[in-house]
Amino acid sequence: MSISMKHVHSLDILKSTVIRTGLNELDSTYVNWVSVIETPVEAFVRKNELVLTSGVGCAENEQEFYKFVKEIIQSGASGLAIALGPFIKFIPPSIIELASNHQFILIELDWSIRFSDILEQVLGEIHEQKHQHLKRIEQIRKSLLDFILSGLSLNIVADHVSKSIECPVLIADKRGVIRGKSNAFPDPLLDKWAQFLHKQLEEDGIYHSLDQTFDWVEYQGEYALQLTIHSTGNIQGYIVVGGFGPEPFSEEEHDEWVMLLEHVTTAVAIHFLHEQAAKEAEWRLRDDFVWELSRDAIPSNDLMRSRAKSLNYQINLPYICIVAKPEQLNESFQSMTHLSITFDHWLHEWIRHMEEEAESIAKSMALKSMVTYQNEELIIFLEVSHQKVIEQVKTYIGKLQTRFQFLHPSLSVTWGIAKQYGYSCFAGSYQEAKKALDIGRKRNGKNTISVYADTKVDRVMESLEKNSDLQEIAINTLDSLLRYAEERQIDLLHTFTTYHHNHGNVSQTARELNLHRQSLLYRLRKIESLTNCSLDNPDDLFILDLSIRLWLNGLDIKRTEFR
Repeated sequence: MSISMKHVHSLDILKSTVIRTGLNELDSTYVNWVSVIETPVEAFVRKNELVLTSGVGCAENEQEFYKFVKEIIQSGASGLAIALGPFIKFIPPSIIELASNHQFILIELDWSIRFSDILEQVLGEIHEQKHQHLKRIEQIRKSLLDFILSGLSLNIVADHVSKSIECPVLIADKRGVIRGKSNAFPDPLLDKWAQFLHKQLEEDGIYHSLDQTFDWVEYQGEYALQLTIHSTGNIQGYIVVGGFGPEPFSEEEHDEWVMLLEHVTTAVAIHFLHEQAAKEAEWRLRDDFVWELSRDAIPSNDLMRSRAKSLNYQINLPYICIVAKPEQLNESFQSMTHLSITFDHWLHEWIRHMEEEAESIAKSMALKSMVTYQNEELIIFLEVSHQKVIEQVKTYIGKLQTRFQFLHPSLSVTWGIAKQYGYSCFAGSYQEAKKALDIGRKRNGKNTISVYADTKVDRVMESLEKNSDLQEIAINTLDSLLRYAEERQIDLLHTFTTYHHNHGNVSQTARELNLHRQSLLYRLRKIESLTNCSLDNPDDLFILDLSIRLWLNGLDIKRTEFR
C-alpha cells in the first residue's frame, strides 16, 4: 500500500521541511516504506522507499556524499530526506543539480526532528491507508454479494463498482457480449476494448489460455485493465476497468488492485453461474420442444401451441429449417491442450454457445428462431420474411459462420438448407435440410452449404441405387475400369467424366487433365476396350455416365482407393 509524497510532506512532523528539488513530482511519486540509511547503499534501498539520512558516512567529503545520493536515486527511492547538522551542514550545489536533473525529491530536515517520529507517522499513514483499502474491499464484497443474490442486473453491479473505485467499469460474457456497464463508461474505451477483444478471440478463440488473466488496453493516452473472470479453470467473461492514467500500474499497485478486483470477479462469476443454471432448465425444455417439432412428435396442435407459448416461441410464423454439423469436434478439443475441463464439459458448453449465437444472429436480423442440438447436429428453424428465402438463409448462415469462427477458429461446420418452408411444416422442412446436409457432405465434402433444391440428381441416384438390375449393369460396366485404375494408378473414371463434361471436346479435356492430346486419346480408347462401349454411341455414353454416377454416389469411399 502506498501514499503520495505530497501526503507525506503534509504530515505535521514534516510541514516545516524544505523541498529542495522535485517539487513538481510530489503528486506522482508514491511511498510504500520508510528507512534510515547511511553509506554504503548497496542493495539496502527498495523502489518507492523514502530514505532518511544524517550523512554520517559522508561528513566533510562531498565526493562520497555525491556518490551516496546518486546510488539512492538509482535504487528507485521515492525521495531522500537529509538531516542538516553536525555531519551535513548544507547540501552542496553539485548534489542539488544531480537531484534536479533526475527530477528526484530532495528534502532538508531540521536536526531536531527525530527519525523515529518520522517513521512512526509515515508508516502509520501507510498502515491506515491499507486499513481503509481493506475496509473498502470488504464493503464492496458484501454489497456485491447482496446485489448478486438479490438478482440485480449487472448494469447496477458495474455502476456500484465504478462509484466505489472511481473508475469506469464494463462487464462482458465470454463471447464479448456486454452484460453491464457503468453510466460513465467512455465511448473511446468501449471501441478500443471491442477491437482488442475481437483480435484476442480471432487469434485464440473463446477458450484461450488462462496463463495471463490481466491485459492492458490503451485508449486516448490512458490505460484500461481487462481482467478475465473464470471459475474451475473455465472462462466466464471479462471485466474492463478504465482510467489508470498514462501508464499501467506499478508492481506495488498490482497487488492492491488484484485484491480488490478478485472480489469483483468472484461476485460476477457467481452471477454467471446462477444465470447459467437457470438457463440450463429452460434450454432443456426448448431443446425437447424443437426436437419434437422436427419429428412431428407432438400429439395435437393445441398442445403444440400451449407449449410454444410457455417457451415464448411464435409458431404461427413461416419457418425454414437449417441443419448444421460441426466437424472434427474431438480433434478441435484435443488441440486446446491448456484446457482443464473434460471433453463432455467442453462440448456441452460449445453446444450452448452455438445455440445462443444462432438465436442472437436471428434476433439481429429481426427474425424469430427456434434452435436445438440433437444427434451431433444443430437444428435451426428460422423465420423467413421475404420471397428470396435461400438468399436470406445464406446471409444468416454467413453471419453465424463468422461468429463460430470468431469464437472457435479451428472448428468447421457443414450446412444443409431445406426447400420447403412456410407454416406448420416443421417435420418436412427438417427432413429436407437433413437430406441436403447428408448429400452435400458426401458430394462436396465438409465445411460446405447445400440446398435441398439442388440435390435432385443425387436423390434420383439414391433411388436408382436400390434397383438390382441397374446395380448389376453398373458393376459389369465399371469392373474392368476400376481394376485397371488399381493396377496402373490411372483413374479412367475421372478421365471419362471430364471428357463427358466437356461434351467430347478432346482439346479442352486434355487441357483440364494436363495431358498431351495423344495420351488422352490413348486413355479414351482404353475406356472403350475395357467397357465394350463406344464413346460415339449416345446409348453407350448414357450407360457409362449412369454407371459412374451410381458408383460415385453409393460407393464414394471406395472410389478414393483408385484416385
